[in-house]
Amino acid sequence: MLRTALELAGEGGYEGVQMREVAERADVALGTVYHYFTSKDHLLAETLAEWLRGLEANVARNPARGDTTLERVLDLLRRTTRAMQSNQKVSAALIGGLVAEGEQVAACQQEMHEMFSAMLGTAFPPDYPRDRRDKIIRSLEHIWFSELIGWKNGWNPFEQSVRELEDAAELFLAGDH
Repeated sequence: MLRTALELAGEGGYEGVQMREVAERADVALGTVYHYFTSKDHLLAETLAEWLRGLEANVARNPARGDTTLERVLDLLRRTTRAMQSNQKVSAALIGGLVAEGEQVAACQQEMHEMFSAMLGTAFPPDYPRDRRDKIIRSLEHIWFSELIGWKNGWNPFEQSVRELEDAAELFLAGDH
């Protein structure tokens, strides 16, 4: 069902994902789709969480590259945004689901926060002050989320959003070695 949601999002964006179509293409009953996903937004948020799980596994296999914390953080941020940029229609649809209200969507948001934090945490050396690291990661998450919403809503081009995120990382980590 998640794969089908991705396919439909790639074809028609957020509006292209319809629960009935997901059921038909995934060859399951509509009730089965609603058993696992309470709404289209829940389905899209879970699909984005699944995508992030794949990215997290990729980072585990291929750790962040760079000689400094900043270089490693930028490497991870660039990998994340590059993956989203490769199919902007899908990314916009998934972000649309992620910003919706609801208990299930909130659970996906929390899971994604935990995964993103853990993934970015791998860019920091073990002796980095934990409190500072956690504040930097949380701030970068907020900026990333804000920039993705701005891009999805057409307030700014994708490239500008990426640059804003990279600028924030540079400000937070300037002088760290």
